[in-house]
Amino acid sequence: MTLRALLDELSARSLDVRTAAREQVAARIEEARRAHQAQILPLAGSQSSPIRPERIMRELDAQLTADTIVVADASYSSVWMSNGLRARRAGQRFLAPRGLAGLGWGVPMALGAKAAHPDRPVVALVGDGGFGHCWAEIETAVRMGLPITVVVLNNAILGYQKHSELHQFATHTDAIDFAPVDHAAIAAACGARGVRVESAAELAATLRAALASPVATVLDVITDPDAYPPISAWDGDLVLSELAERTCR
Repeated sequence: MTLRALLDELSARSLDVRTAAREQVAARIEEARRAHQAQILPLAGSQSSPIRPERIMRELDAQLTADTIVVADASYSSVWMSNGLRARRAGQRFLAPRGLAGLGWGVPMALGAKAAHPDRPVVALVGDGGFGHCWAEIETAVRMGLPITVVVLNNAILGYQKHSELHQFATHTDAIDFAPVDHAAIAAACGARGVRVESAAELAATLRAALASPVATVLDVITDPDAYPPISAWDGDLVLSELAERTCR
């Protein structure tokens, strides 16, 4: 009843001012988007190894279609997706667990998306920490014939946790480091395709093959452990600024 009353009230009001301002607002958004693209170009075009997440997003964005569904796991993956990928049409699906779920949601949600839309490409963007919660679901993907593409940002740490601790305490606990894990081998052991990606030059062709594969594919992308997306709460943090400057050099 409240929503109906609100709609009735809004429909009785003039939208002329907002309508007239639409093009100006759209132009400001486009200007900001272009400025952002120029700002991150050194990172998005980086050839460094381990690979910068911004470069991974640029290569993935280049292969998205209007039908592609992208699912991001919790933590940094959601921010990389939001900052680096662009919708090709209104209503395109970019699924993120903000306020709904924690680490490990990405692959299961991608399987649900593929089951709901079997004819559409589905990409799951996950960190190695989040993927560690749900390795077994690759077997589910194989058994149920759900050929999703899983991009594992393998930086061998719990990135958000480490950088949050650095921000708050200028140091971090030993709970954020992982032993080396071959996620491609895990995928192969489940009957899926597993590919390890260690250089930026491999990304485009590897992504293209994964999206065309008739079976689930896990891309184990070796990612820069010092990379982090812009988090407003960390603006001006000397420890993280020094870390970012070191990795950009």
